[in-house]
Amino acid sequence: MELQSLCSLVSLAILRLPVALKEFKSKGKEKHNAGYLHDLDTCADITEILINAASTCLQVASPAVLAWGVILQSLRERSIAALEERDDLLPERSNGTPGSAGSPDFENPGQASMRNSGSSLRRGSSTGSDTPQQQSFLEQLLERVMLVSVDGDAIAYLARAAVDGSHVLNIIATLSTSYYSPSGPENGLQSNLRIRHILMDLVRAVLSLMDYQPDLVATTLAVLSGNEDYWGLLRQPREIREIQPAARFLEDDVFMTRIFAVALSRFPFEVLPFLRLCRALASSDVGQKGEGLPTIWSKLASTDCLTCVLPMSFTAYQLLPDDDESSIISLTADLDMFDHEYTTQPTSFKRLKHSDDSVSAHLLNLRQIPRGTTGRVLSETKPLVVLWHHDYCPLAYLGMLLHSAELFEPTLASSAQSSGLSLEAIAEIIDLLSIILLTTIRGAPASKTSLSAFDAAQKVLDTASEGLDLGQDIVSVIFDIFEKELGRQPKTTEEAPLNILLRCTQFAEALLHVMPDRVWPFLGRSCLFGVNGNGSQLGAILASTEMITGRYDLLIGCIHLFESLTDDAINHAVVHKSLTKGVARFEASRPPSTGVSQVVMKKVLPNFQRIMLDVHESITTWKFAQTEQRHEINTRLLFIFNRLLTCCFGIEDQFDTNQKLTASLMPAAEQIVKVFLSSAGAESSLANVTKIIQEGVAEALSIEPRNTLYGIQQTVEALRLATTLLRLNTLLGLERSALEEKTLRNVSLLARCYTSHPIFRQPVVELLRVLVLNADITDDQPASLLGHMGEDAASRFLEVLAMIDEPMCDRDVSVSVWKLLSAVVSKRQQWFAIAVLTGEAPRKLVKKKITESGGHERSSSIFQVALDRLSNIGRLHPQTALAILEFITLAADSWPWILAIVEHHPLFLTVITEYISQVETVTNTTQNRSSQVGMEYYKLQMSSYITEILAMYTHHTRHASNTSYAKELLPNLTYITTAAVLPPEYNASLHSNLRRNFEARFGNCKLTAFKRTSLKQLSLGESFYYDLEIASQMLNSDSSWSGRDQGGGFAAELARANANLSVVEARINLFHSWKLLAVELSRCLGSDSDYQKTMVEVIMDCLRANTKTTLPQIIFERLAQSRADLAFTLLQTLIQEQSPRPEVKSVLITAWDAFRAHGTDLAIVLDGDQAPYCRTLLKILCLSLQAHTSSRTVSSSVERGTIPVNDTQLRLAAANVTLITVLEILKIVVAHGFRSLTTLLHDSPNRAFPDDFSLLAAILRNSLRIPGLERHTTALLSTFADAQTSRYASTLLSWSDQLATNRDPIYGELSINFLLELSSLPALAETLAVEGVLNHISNTNLIKHLRTNRGMGPFDQPVRLYTIWVRGILPLLLNLLHAVGASMAGEISAALNQFHGQLARASATFTYYGKAPVTIDSEPSSAGYVSLSMISEAQTLAVITKILDTYRDAGPSAGVVSSEIMEIMWDRSRVKEDVDTWLQTRSTLRERVVPIGEREEKWARMRPAGHSASRAINKLEEKIVEELEQLMTLLGGKDE
Repeated sequence: MELQSLCSLVSLAILRLPVALKEFKSKGKEKHNAGYLHDLDTCADITEILINAASTCLQVASPAVLAWGVILQSLRERSIAALEERDDLLPERSNGTPGSAGSPDFENPGQASMRNSGSSLRRGSSTGSDTPQQQSFLEQLLERVMLVSVDGDAIAYLARAAVDGSHVLNIIATLSTSYYSPSGPENGLQSNLRIRHILMDLVRAVLSLMDYQPDLVATTLAVLSGNEDYWGLLRQPREIREIQPAARFLEDDVFMTRIFAVALSRFPFEVLPFLRLCRALASSDVGQKGEGLPTIWSKLASTDCLTCVLPMSFTAYQLLPDDDESSIISLTADLDMFDHEYTTQPTSFKRLKHSDDSVSAHLLNLRQIPRGTTGRVLSETKPLVVLWHHDYCPLAYLGMLLHSAELFEPTLASSAQSSGLSLEAIAEIIDLLSIILLTTIRGAPASKTSLSAFDAAQKVLDTASEGLDLGQDIVSVIFDIFEKELGRQPKTTEEAPLNILLRCTQFAEALLHVMPDRVWPFLGRSCLFGVNGNGSQLGAILASTEMITGRYDLLIGCIHLFESLTDDAINHAVVHKSLTKGVARFEASRPPSTGVSQVVMKKVLPNFQRIMLDVHESITTWKFAQTEQRHEINTRLLFIFNRLLTCCFGIEDQFDTNQKLTASLMPAAEQIVKVFLSSAGAESSLANVTKIIQEGVAEALSIEPRNTLYGIQQTVEALRLATTLLRLNTLLGLERSALEEKTLRNVSLLARCYTSHPIFRQPVVELLRVLVLNADITDDQPASLLGHMGEDAASRFLEVLAMIDEPMCDRDVSVSVWKLLSAVVSKRQQWFAIAVLTGEAPRKLVKKKITESGGHERSSSIFQVALDRLSNIGRLHPQTALAILEFITLAADSWPWILAIVEHHPLFLTVITEYISQVETVTNTTQNRSSQVGMEYYKLQMSSYITEILAMYTHHTRHASNTSYAKELLPNLTYITTAAVLPPEYNASLHSNLRRNFEARFGNCKLTAFKRTSLKQLSLGESFYYDLEIASQMLNSDSSWSGRDQGGGFAAELARANANLSVVEARINLFHSWKLLAVELSRCLGSDSDYQKTMVEVIMDCLRANTKTTLPQIIFERLAQSRADLAFTLLQTLIQEQSPRPEVKSVLITAWDAFRAHGTDLAIVLDGDQAPYCRTLLKILCLSLQAHTSSRTVSSSVERGTIPVNDTQLRLAAANVTLITVLEILKIVVAHGFRSLTTLLHDSPNRAFPDDFSLLAAILRNSLRIPGLERHTTALLSTFADAQTSRYASTLLSWSDQLATNRDPIYGELSINFLLELSSLPALAETLAVEGVLNHISNTNLIKHLRTNRGMGPFDQPVRLYTIWVRGILPLLLNLLHAVGASMAGEISAALNQFHGQLARASATFTYYGKAPVTIDSEPSSAGYVSLSMISEAQTLAVITKILDTYRDAGPSAGVVSSEIMEIMWDRSRVKEDVDTWLQTRSTLRERVVPIGEREEKWARMRPAGHSASRAINKLEEKIVEELEQLMTLLGGKDE
């Protein structure tokens, strides 16, 4: 059938009927390129072929036969006209000219035969307009055609055979409505339009030769409308509407005069032709003149004639004299158009009005024809048919017809019978009103608000309601008809009443766009869905009628209505939320949609949704007369479900569903979640989804052209819904659903679906990607996609997947495929990933170790394809390049061995390195630069991926002991080093103004309500942060959304905000990538002077960027921490490498500025969310101070002449600034900071940590070691005295035992160490002594534990007590003794002897008892074992005792009383003897060395640093020996 239709249409198109007719009408002045008409043999052959086809009544050839007959008829007319001109005949012979208007050439072809012989046709004329050559050609052409052997006139024979024999008019109608494009359903609409235009040319040509008749009207209607119903017109694109045949019909005088004018004059005598023509023409919105009304509106609003039948008994008219033979009559009394008894007194008025007084003159003019009206009798036989010349409104008359049909009788059928109106006519009237409303909606000017469409629709409805009673309108009439028909439907299976219900559904849908406040309440009380609990009439009709007949027109209409209801709820969600207060007196009127209560919506939508879910669940068991209807039902339902879920869960992270914008839709959406995402799931619904995908695969592989658009689209919608549901399952944190399990079991079906049709590729790939991501969420081993496919199917799928987007070169498919592959290589899909990276199936893959000399490379691997494509990165679209770069980045991160493949690629590394060295950032100088901004975030994100790849490759080369690549890469990083650390170009004014203006415009609706969730795949661009698509759906009806000018309005502002946030995100990503590369380069080139300079610049840029920012707090906090981490890591490298670069010292000032910008009160900053960032800044301060401690002083350098004279003052000034900064740090960070930390620890122990005190101690230690600080002793003393630092440190020590965790007094160690650091400066040590620090320490509970008789050794618990003794108390006593001198000796000796247990243990600590060595995990006593801490203890005691002995021996000469200096109870000689024993027995010493702490354990595994005489086997032993030798020196065993 399809091939026959195609042959018929091609045969007709070849003849080029319009061009051929123009060729004959041009009289030789113009040529229209119908070349075959100038070939006599060709025309003769065509005539013979078509006459043979006509003789057998071949229907396939009938359109071409008719067209050729029309062409030949035009040829004959042109030849006769030329003959008459040459013979100087009269210029007009209309009565005998064949083909003139009204001439029945096709009914009596013999009358059109030529009256002259062939010789007479060849006579020339000097007065004709044609040249002799053309006259001769026309005569020859006509003669050749007429010589074809046929009975009678050949031209008439062709026409008669086509019309009467082949029924060509029916063929034309069939071709217009039932043709399927062989090229597939995607091109069906365009093909159908072109076909109908070709057929319309034929119909127009026939109109000049045929009179108005039913078959011709039916054919014209078929050509005008095709197979498009209301629902097809509803979603028809504007570009399609503009080329509809209806638009051409309205502009063609032939069509309007010979078809529409006649149908209009015969109305209401013939109702259906007029209604159907108006319906077909009303669908065209071409020619609207600002009012938003269709072009045909002028004919419906007013006309001056009508035709009706007079009753047999009606005699109130008189015959008027007339010159012609027609009968003209005039009414002598009023004729009631609604009085079906046709009496002179209209009894129907008593029924159609409340009272006679309420009927106005205008209404009387609508309901009756006044006396004196003249008319022409069309039929002389009784009853008379009269064409009246009467001005009235046809649309108002139609409204009155509907009202009269539904008003009185109990059923619509009886009402229609009593009113003389058929049920079919009732349906057509309602359909016409629906189409007119639809056209007004589509024709509303884009520059105006939605109220313009409302005004146009209101005008239509008011006009249709003009003849109705007061208090009634056409809407209530149609809704009453709807309810009346619903009440009787389960009792009948008649088609017409169902048709009326369908038309009423369409009317409700059309009205919903302009008057939702009329539709929602009606549905809320209607019995259609059983909202009131009375049972759904729709379900009853389905069961009793449509499921029996297999035709589901009403169900499809209700599904479309449900879709429009959900659209309306979505489109006006913001309006309902923002307009919560009453309308003020002078406030602008609200749009009609705001009158709909959300209570009604929540009542209607869930009931409707429940029915739709039942339909989707049970549809697999239904029978269908047309498979296309099942496809359409599935397509629309799946689309609605997906749309509901996307709009309800795609935006606004709001836990309270009643506060969401889509609160009215949430109950319906939750029903979908309950059905599809429950652990058990609705098996039938899931089975239907699977069946739809299976059908899609089968139909896509079919060679039949009847694969309708819905047949393919239903599969696409099923795939999209499954993807949305699986994403939603993750978003809501639900357990693994039955849908996911079933989808995994059918992965092989998805693979076949991917290969069956190009349109399936992107949704299949997105579904597979979601499966991969969801499978990786759990800690268990994820399900293998390839494993579920099977080995053969997996191999074939991989082969097709490796083609990426070929041969269609679809960028969207390409991007989706690369994103799927990115998920595969990074989400534990080992088999799949190996196949992608190597090009071989995992079971067949031979394991090969990739080395530097060669790797496992295969040209067929997808990874190799990615490298090859990026080798031409400049030619790739940015979206494609980003997707491929993401794939390579994740692959290298998850599978590091592929970097060997990257290394051996001939171009990849070179190309991406060149790209990153040549890319330029777009300056942020203008606001209106959307295209530049788009390129900017693409460039930044691409640079981010490339930088990360280079970082991983640099790591790879470093482990291969190859640092040459890092050195070669460094000169190409100029752009990255500057662009990556730059503050993101966050447009604060844009976002603040947008937020303020938006919330001012839309009241209670916040801009953050449109923030995207993870339900949709995130991508940079104009819908990055705010969901522009959903926002457009909800706000498009507001004029401020699109704005008056192009690029204005909230839509453009929201797009710019998203683009700006995309730039911010891309720059942040670039920074993180650069962070990885910078750290990796620091490990390779940390000692390189050039890179050290770069590191300093990066550190400074990071700290400066953190000093000032316009970013929102949430973005700044995220970025500031990363910058600080990078600065700390690089600065740590510089300190470790002891960089000689003078720029390192400048970091201190910048670091201090960054800290001050963040906040100086540690109690506040450490008590907030920015505590980690503050701690990182403190670490940076500590390291930057350390850079100054190892430097030589400026003054000494000047004295030695190493600094030029002209730079001396600058260096001295810099040194002074440094010292001033250090004093500020000591005051604010150390002194006040320690007090704040101590207070914070007391008030909120979970907010302050031991590392914080350690940091302050380290800062204090580094600060005090800076050269030149001793000149500012007075300022230091004042700073610490004002902050009462020593008191707070002593206080912390006093209750450190209460803060101990697991008996670990860490805060005791921290406090004593802080006092120790203070005492390192003699002036501060004197202050501590004066303040009685020893007395405070001695009275603390923690110190009392050290005074036990046994003492605490390095292996006793808690270990930290011994650490406090060795590294805290003893060094503190030594510092105080050194700073204060002899006057402090007595107090020191007394304080030290209080620890008699510790001293006794220390005396015997090196005694060897011959015990076997012990392991680290055991807990031996300190005797018989050696550790570094034990040696340090002995060294400190040796120094203290030696100093005290010196003061005691000096006596009065030293200013002391010798008796006041007590003898220390530490056996010096015993220790000396034991140490000497250890040094003499090295092998024994080696066995008895015990490492304490991670550092000593690390030394125990390291080789010794030098070749000393100790012959140590590890670094720890070497240090032990060195420290013991130093101890012997202190004890007097060796010469100093």
